[in-house]
Amino acid sequence: MISAYREALNEMLKRYKEVLAEWRSEFDKWTNRAKEEIRRGSIPPLPPIPKVPPISQVCGVRSNVVASRIRDEDLKVVDMLVEAGVFKTRSEAIAYLVSEGIKACRDIIDEVSSTLEEIRRIRRQAEEQIERLRKKIRLQEVKAEASGRLCPSCNRDLSNLPEDILVCPYCGARLSVD
Repeated sequence: MISAYREALNEMLKRYKEVLAEWRSEFDKWTNRAKEEIRRGSIPPLPPIPKVPPISQVCGVRSNVVASRIRDEDLKVVDMLVEAGVFKTRSEAIAYLVSEGIKACRDIIDEVSSTLEEIRRIRRQAEEQIERLRKKIRLQEVKAEASGRLCPSCNRDLSNLPEDILVCPYCGARLSVD
């Protein structure tokens, strides 16, 4: 992946150097024409801005859409890069800048990643401990139910009902009086 990235960056750099060399040549020609026109008393038009090759996607297809709010100054930079032809769209420019920002902060991201992995490990341990405690508590609940009053027919808990009830309200079975 890294070698493909470097290769793509070298190719992009080569294309930019070619464009700059071509533009330098065109600018030199324009300078000579401009000198002649100025001698004749006219002002020459500025040379056209060269077409800058767009920065290609090195890391493959972008398939995730993320809505985000950015500052006006940042949007002006993005729009400038699009207008200059460095990127075809705002989306391409922002995707590239996000990717480069992540690369620039790799050491911080790696630290956060390892800390988060530790948090996840501790969370899993806590969830396992809670599950063990739940099983213990349920066992105690079952023991409490067993010591309470149950219907001999349907095994429903009758401990919350008055003691003088002689018929199970759930199944209609006759209850014995202790």
